[in-house]
Amino acid sequence: MGALTAVSDPGLTPVMRPVDLDAARALSLRGAHPPVKVPGYEQEQFVGHGAYGEVWAAVNRNSGRRVAIKFFTRRGGLDWSALAREVEKLRYLFSDRYVVQLFEVGWESDPPYYVMEYMENGSLEDTLRTHRPPVHEAVTVFREVATALVHAHDKGILHCDLKPANILLDNEKKPRLADFGQSRLTNEISPALGTLFYMAPEQADLTAVPDARWDVYALGAVMYRMLVGEPPHRNEPGATSITTGTLDAQLAAYRKLIFTAPKPNAHRAVPGVDSGLAAIIDKCLEAGPSKRFANPQEVLAALDTRNLQRVRRPLLWVTGFTFALLFVLMALVGQYLFRTTVNTAEHGVESRALDANRFAAQSEAKQFAAHIQLRWVQLEAMSRNTQLREMLQSGDRLKDNPAAGPQLDLLLAERKERGDKQFPVSDRSSLWFATDAGGYQRGTAPKVASGRHLYRGFRDYFHGKGEYPETTKPPPGIIQKPHRSVAYRRERPTGERHWSVAFTVPVMNDDKPPKPVGIVGMTIDLADAPTDRSNHIAVLIDTRPDAKTGRRGLILRHPYWSGMKNEAEPPLYYADEVVKWADATTGDDLAPFEGGAEYIDPVSVAIGGVPGQEGYEGKWLASVHRVRVGPDKVDTGWVVLVQERRDEALQPVRDLQWRLGYVALAASAVILVLVVLMWAGMVLVLDTSSRSPVMRLLRRWAGLPTSSPSGIVSTAGGSSLPGAGTARGSATTTPGNP
Repeated sequence: MGALTAVSDPGLTPVMRPVDLDAARALSLRGAHPPVKVPGYEQEQFVGHGAYGEVWAAVNRNSGRRVAIKFFTRRGGLDWSALAREVEKLRYLFSDRYVVQLFEVGWESDPPYYVMEYMENGSLEDTLRTHRPPVHEAVTVFREVATALVHAHDKGILHCDLKPANILLDNEKKPRLADFGQSRLTNEISPALGTLFYMAPEQADLTAVPDARWDVYALGAVMYRMLVGEPPHRNEPGATSITTGTLDAQLAAYRKLIFTAPKPNAHRAVPGVDSGLAAIIDKCLEAGPSKRFANPQEVLAALDTRNLQRVRRPLLWVTGFTFALLFVLMALVGQYLFRTTVNTAEHGVESRALDANRFAAQSEAKQFAAHIQLRWVQLEAMSRNTQLREMLQSGDRLKDNPAAGPQLDLLLAERKERGDKQFPVSDRSSLWFATDAGGYQRGTAPKVASGRHLYRGFRDYFHGKGEYPETTKPPPGIIQKPHRSVAYRRERPTGERHWSVAFTVPVMNDDKPPKPVGIVGMTIDLADAPTDRSNHIAVLIDTRPDAKTGRRGLILRHPYWSGMKNEAEPPLYYADEVVKWADATTGDDLAPFEGGAEYIDPVSVAIGGVPGQEGYEGKWLASVHRVRVGPDKVDTGWVVLVQERRDEALQPVRDLQWRLGYVALAASAVILVLVVLMWAGMVLVLDTSSRSPVMRLLRRWAGLPTSSPSGIVSTAGGSSLPGAGTARGSATTTPGNP
């Protein structure tokens, strides 16, 4: 039968073989004519010949259409029943654009013939011999051939011998199915043999029942050939031996080869073949029919799914990227607004805190200056006392008069008691004293017997030029106006050591011009009363050189000093930034303190191997103000600094920041969920194979096609496309006349 020829020929069957071309040339040279004149047609040229006879190209006289006339000139061994089946199948497929159309049959002619469409671009086999199509062209042909098979199967016809030689290309190079000599109806049980390496393994059996999956395997083999250049398993070891021996032996060898050979995978190495396409080809070429697509319709559905995935994947990526970018942009904008809000609040709180500290420093400085002014007023009033002046003018005679010293002490004690009543206990003077012009201390209150008549002319409070060695004699001079001495450490009777300072005024005689006959002064302790209210610290800093090191910026009043009173040599701390401010803003009390927004308390910094004082670390908000005395704003060299912990001042902002952070986090989570839901919704909308009944209901409500679990794709109007068919085929129509 015709199947024997198909199987015994291991090569790929072309539409026109080289021997046909040679015969065509020979016929042309000898001016040959077709076997018989077909009425109504003008035969033009010889196209080819084969086992059945010859094919000639002709032109219809009435329509001018070019056709191909197939003459069955070789009657010997010709299976007329097979010929009749082919013609019958072509009649069933009349007007199907995916099949080469049959126009006319001349059964009564000698030799018989039939007239069909002329495919001027030859067969797919001819094309593949000289050209390997790119992947996208191969996929297009693959889909067209699968569609053609679906049309044939819908009409109840299984091709059973699909291969590139039986796929012809029309003038637009669209594939058409041809050569239905081995085709079977879906209800037929007679076997049909195809072409080696395109034929399904179960088809290579003379007892096999035709099945739609035979065409599925051949369809996959055609696609494999287009991509790789040869059909699957063609180059497997032992492939050449299956063409020898009897027909049964050849078929058995072919089945064994397909079932035992590794799965073909050369198509996966072809550039442009994605995993989805490779999986479709793999499933078409499964050796076991149960693992294969049930029919070409499933192949088309798989191609549609692949195309949908290829279209959806970049769309989903772009959409996802857009959503992510939108989320990131919203997050960035939110973060910018968040930071701007927090920073604005911080600056506002800092500014108000600095203003408040500046006002506090100014108040502290003015209050301290008023105390100093009052002390000088008291001392000046005392300096005008006639009795005091006379006692100091007597000089060394006080030393020789035992009664004069106690009398001076009583005078000083009386004035000290009267003056201290004007101050709180913490701010009262420690000692009143009187020193003559020679630098000798002549009286004290309270009485200090060991200090009377001692030389004090080297002290800064006497001459106003800094501390000198005790052996300095005669004195370097005497003050001519009220003076504040450098700070020094004084030991109280209790054993505590404090920073103290002396305020002195000169005692003038009645000469013209008047001359100083001595000084009267008082001392006060500085470290007993630091201001500490609600984490605000008032610090007193001396911007003049100190008596011990000559360095400026010594911190005199600070809470840390309370724990250092009894130490013989406590560490000394200096506020260098305040000194810089004082030097840069001479005469300007309201100039801002540059380091005030992030002030580091010097007592928290380690010096000379001594660790900093605990409890004062971190950043502070600080403001400063000079201590100026009297209407003339005499600069005392002291600066009051009020500092407040920055973290505690900004605590309301931190609370606001946390609240805004929680709100922003919740909003971000809601937005992220909405974005994910939107993106997931797009995924579900684009997925026609959703198994969720709710999703299918929503898709039908929206007018979108859905795919049921059985594989039937339903449209909004209620129509459906066939999905998976039976084991033998997917056709649902009964063959009939065209």
